[in-house]
This record gives sequence, C-alpha cells and structure tokens, in this order.
Amino acid sequence: MTRLTIIAVLLLGGLSGPSLHTATTTIAPQNLQSYVGKYPSALLRDVPSVRNRLRKVLGKNYSFFMNRMQTEMPIEYDEGSIVAIGCMAHSCGSEDAVMVINLPDGTMHCAIRSNRFNGGYRVYSEDKQNVAQALYHAMERY
Repeated sequence: MTRLTIIAVLLLGGLSGPSLHTATTTIAPQNLQSYVGKYPSALLRDVPSVRNRLRKVLGKNYSFFMNRMQTEMPIEYDEGSIVAIGCMAHSCGSEDAVMVINLPDGTMHCAIRSNRFNGGYRVYSEDKQNVAQALYHAMERY
C-alpha cells in the first residue's frame, strides 16, 4: 500500500462502516460503549467529533443544551445506545438535556426539556424518521 492510500484509509475510517474521527484516532460508534459509567463531559472532551456533531444537530440551541448539562449523570447503556443525561444546576426535572448515540449506526439524537418549551421536551436528531427508542426511554424516566 502506498503512503497516500494508507492516509486515505485512515481518514475515511477503512471499510468497516461509519466511524467518528478525532485529530489522533478514529473511533467506531460501537467503541463509544466504553464511556458507559463515565460523565458526558469526558465523552465530549475526548471525542471532538461527537461534540462537533452535537453542535450541528442542535444548531443555535447548542449553548442552551449545554447549560442543561451542568449537573451530569453517568452515561448509561439502553438497547444498543449510549445515553447522556444532565440538568441545569438547581433545576433538575424542569431544565434537562438528553443525548443518545445509537451504536449500530452512529446516529445522534437529543432532547431538551425547558420551561421555554412549556415544560416539555423538544427533540433534535440526525435522523428524524428513526429516532432511537433510548431517547424516549430517557425522556420518560427523567
């Protein structure tokens, strides 16, 4: 293999399917399961591509979402997805944020609950037609 081919394979993540790229490594969505039990801030810090995708999914609501991740819960695993949940300090139960990454296909889904939305959730997704059930599970529990 030529050096150019090797670089192209590394940049494209090989032939193994979707992957998340960082400056130094490629992370397959399935490897994100290693973040179960860790805090969402660790995932967002360690895997910049997740943070970048979160910015893209949420658009102008990124800061609004992050303000609701001030108090974090450890990442959970639910039906093939990792689930990150947080709330605004001193406002848990009314100002909450949920991020779900479906591990088989790597799609990201988010929800924000806020008094701004009449106390309900607003959903954001990379695939609005196939939102992971884990997002709805988290929204029902919190």
